Amino acid sequence: MKAPHPQQLVLLELQKLDQKESSLRHRRQAHPAHETVRELAARLADLRRAAVSQSAVISDCERESRRSEDEIERVRQRRDRQSERIEKNQVPLRDINSMQHEIAQMDERIKRLEEDQLSAEERTDAARNAQTQMNAEAEAIEADIESTKARFLEETAELDDELRSVIAQRRERAAQIDAALLEEYEASRDKNGALAVIEVRDGNAMGFAELSPMELERIRLTPSDELYFAEDTGQIVVRTRS
Repeated sequence: MKAPHPQQLVLLELQKLDQKESSLRHRRQAHPAHETVRELAARLADLRRAAVSQSAVISDCERESRRSEDEIERVRQRRDRQSERIEKNQVPLRDINSMQHEIAQMDERIKRLEEDQLSAEERTDAARNAQTQMNAEAEAIEADIESTKARFLEETAELDDELRSVIAQRRERAAQIDAALLEEYEASRDKNGALAVIEVRDGNAMGFAELSPMELERIRLTPSDELYFAEDTGQIVVRTRS
């Protein structure tokens, strides 16, 4: 593939800018605020689920309390009717003892129902208090999350400015080369990652690149406007001079 040598040199600048962008993004992503927010968000989700569970407990206890209350009223009405019949001498003498026994049993029944109702009300209050505490803690965690996010933005503001500058420079450099050459560079990046381009300066491979003497000779003999790809890796080779 033909590519003007000045445009090939731009690939080295693109690679440096891409590496710089990657480094800046990594620093941004590695900021401890991300882990802090994840931990806080997990605690918040647990609290929200627990608060919902307390709503179910409250509903169950309230239903239990209402059932006891309804049953108390039903038993009390029957007891009062039976007591009134005795007071008005509307009960045969032979039945008075059994009816009084029944009234005593109803009194015991009312007492047990009132205890059950009180217990249900206490459990309702406990569940409401627990839910209130959970909601308050959840609100505090939400405030911590927002505070952490704000601190993150403040602490990464300079880094973000640098990142935006690098992206703008990268866009400017990419516009200086033909679309076909840029496409080859992106393909090499997809295959080789951060080392898409090998610089060969004065016939020597720079950095961590390893090229055999025979391949270096082939590179030397390749016209400067011919794009050369490393045989083993497919990396683009750009020749430079000191």
